[in-house]
Amino acid sequence: MRIMKKLLSPKLDLVFKMLFTRDTEVLADLINAVLGRTGERRICSVDIRNPQILPEDIVRKFIILDILATDESGHVYDIEMQARKYLSYPERALYYLCKIYTEQLGSGEAYGNLKPAIGIHFLDYKLFPKLNDACFLFELRDIRHPELRLTDNLALHIFEFPKIRKGQDTVPESLAEWLRFLNHAHKEDETMRTNYVNPLICRAVDMLYNISADEETRILAEMREKALKDEASMLDSARTEGWETGRIEGKMEGKLEGEVIGQIRMARRLLGYLPVSEEELARKSLGELEADLRKLESEMKWH
Repeated sequence: MRIMKKLLSPKLDLVFKMLFTRDTEVLADLINAVLGRTGERRICSVDIRNPQILPEDIVRKFIILDILATDESGHVYDIEMQARKYLSYPERALYYLCKIYTEQLGSGEAYGNLKPAIGIHFLDYKLFPKLNDACFLFELRDIRHPELRLTDNLALHIFEFPKIRKGQDTVPESLAEWLRFLNHAHKEDETMRTNYVNPLICRAVDMLYNISADEETRILAEMREKALKDEASMLDSARTEGWETGRIEGKMEGKLEGEVIGQIRMARRLLGYLPVSEEELARKSLGELEADLRKLESEMKWH
C-alpha cells in the first residue's frame, strides 16, 4: 500500500510560484478566471518575467516570491500569495503596481504605449475584518459616478482566504473552483480531482502531487516556512519592544505608535542601518512614523 505524504500547501508562496511557473497554460487559466474572461476574450498565453527562485530568496525575510507575467497583448500581471499581514500592505501593493506600470516606458516613449498593470493578490489573512466579503476589486473610479473609470490601466484584485466559504461570495464557478483549490488542496485526498470540472485545475492537482513528492522541494518548503515564521517572530518582538519603549518613556500617544516604532527599529536593524535613538523617533507624529516604515518596507522588498 502506497503511503502518500501530506501535500504541500499552495498558500505557501514558494509552492505557489513553483506550481504556476511550471505550466503557463495553467497560470493563464487562473488569470482568465480572476478577470472573468471567456470565449474570444480569454488570454491565450503568458510570459513569466521572473521564473527563477534563487536559493537565497527562500530563506530571506521580508520578501514575497511573486510572479510577474505578461500576456500576448502586453498587459502586465503581478500575482502574489501572502501568508502574513504587512502593516503597510495597501501602500506597498500600490507602490509595486505603479512601479511595474511606469517601468514599461523607456526614455522618450509615448504614454499611449502604456499597457494595463493588474495585481492579483491572494491573502491568507483578513485585510478587511469588518466586512464579510472575501473578494475585492480596486480600480480608478469617480466617487460620484462609480460606473466612470479614469482608465483601465490599474486594477488590484484581492482575495481573503479565511473568509471564503462555499456559496458565500457570488463569483463565477470557474473562479470558485480555483479559489477552492488554492485554499484547500493541501487538505484533500487523492479523490480531489473529482471535485473539479476544469481540466486545467486537474492538471494543477497533478503538479501539486509531483511537487509534494519531491524530497528536495519539501526541504525547500520547510526552509521557506521557517523563514516566514522567523520573520513573524521578529516583528512580534519588534512590536513588543516598540510598545514597551513607548510605555516606559511615556512619549507615545497609544499602542499603534509603539508598534510602528518597534517595526522601524527592527527594519533598520535588518537592513544594516545605524540605529535611530528612541528620543528622535518619539518626537515624530504617527503619520511621519508610518511614512518612514513604508519607505523601509519598500527597501526590504528590493534589498
